[in-house]
Amino acid sequence: MNTRKSSHTAPSRHAPAGYATRREHEIRHVLKDFRTELDEWSEAVLHDGPLLKHRSQVTGAVGVLRAALDRLERMPGPDRSQRAGEIMLDLHHLWDFFRGKLLIRHQPRYKSLLDVSDELAWSLYDPVLRAAGSKAGQFPKEPPLTFLSRRPIPFATARGADFEPLLSYGRQRTFHGRSAAQHLPFPLIGIPWSCGGHLPALLAVAHETGHHIEDDFGLAPTLKSRLAERGGLTPQRSAHWERWLGETFADICATTACGAAYLWTLTDALGAAVPDGESGSGDYPPARLRALVCRAAMPPGTTSVLPPLPGEPDASDDEAEAVVVALTGEGMAELGGRTPRELFGLRRPEALTVSVDRLLKTLPSGRGDVPGILAAATLAFMAEPETYTERGVGERALDEVLALVAYAPRVGTDRDLRAHRDTASGNALFDALSEGGSRGWRGEWTHAVPK
Repeated sequence: MNTRKSSHTAPSRHAPAGYATRREHEIRHVLKDFRTELDEWSEAVLHDGPLLKHRSQVTGAVGVLRAALDRLERMPGPDRSQRAGEIMLDLHHLWDFFRGKLLIRHQPRYKSLLDVSDELAWSLYDPVLRAAGSKAGQFPKEPPLTFLSRRPIPFATARGADFEPLLSYGRQRTFHGRSAAQHLPFPLIGIPWSCGGHLPALLAVAHETGHHIEDDFGLAPTLKSRLAERGGLTPQRSAHWERWLGETFADICATTACGAAYLWTLTDALGAAVPDGESGSGDYPPARLRALVCRAAMPPGTTSVLPPLPGEPDASDDEAEAVVVALTGEGMAELGGRTPRELFGLRRPEALTVSVDRLLKTLPSGRGDVPGILAAATLAFMAEPETYTERGVGERALDEVLALVAYAPRVGTDRDLRAHRDTASGNALFDALSEGGSRGWRGEWTHAVPK
């Protein structure tokens, strides 16, 4: 006969703690886990590795989240028990947006592609950053971060912009979390997953970097006034070009840095796109004018063959060169009195034909500049697309760029100034999530980093 007591009648050795106690310790565990992860990311960017050059970006985002967690820990017990769950979900959702873009850089398949994309963006952004100089009390600007996106075309998302539509589920857990996703801490450049590592598609990164240069260094007022005062256009035509100003400047930047190779990729992209009309009524000029802008911005000494102009000759054709000269013919005070060509103009454009020939013969390009290597590989594809892959042109060009990469932090900063900015941003983030007000948060993530 079984004399053991039934399990359901056995006395419990420990009485369960009350819900309030259990909830309090659950929150402590979750907070500790989040802090441990953030500490690991901070440690990862202090040493050699795939994230070293992203130190300023990681440190800034982590600093903001830590400050918000500090506030969460200091909430009165009853309030924390009630609100911590949703606040933590929103904080994790925000952090996951950045976490995924950093984690993928540990995967060899994507690391090379993103490293090269970052280097192309940096080759334009860095000289502008140095020329602009730092002003008293102004926090140095973190550079653009490239990432792979579900969107079908490359795009730029500006520092301080609303990035909620880019979140994995499209929106935050709470209404106030949505307001917290309206201010991106550093600029982003999205590259379609569908580019499949096709190197010529990466030249669009130079165009998107041009948008960030305009935004981060406050060039829009100067570009607008130069167009009006120096463009020599009728008021009606000037109004058209003013609407196209951002895309025109980005095309100028990309052509200045990459030369004819960018014009070839742009021409192919426009040929594959659904026509949006010839009036240029949107943000972009008509295809013919875009091509003429690029021709006018071509680096001196260009000997590469250019693609045919789209469309038919038009009375507005001469406007393109006049606009390019008006916008970038002289140095800009915001850029230390320098022009884009002086800052990041393509080196030795006349030597690209030799580099193309070398790549097609499975030799190194012979170049030591990131835009030049990528431009040469792109022109090799345009010349002989049928043998480009079997000769490994793209892979070898990527390896050449990676050999030039200096794995060092991108932006040196004052630690105290950084800590002040990040704490202020984290406090504003917490206020937005916990108190229901977005006004205090607005612009705070970019505190001391004005656009």
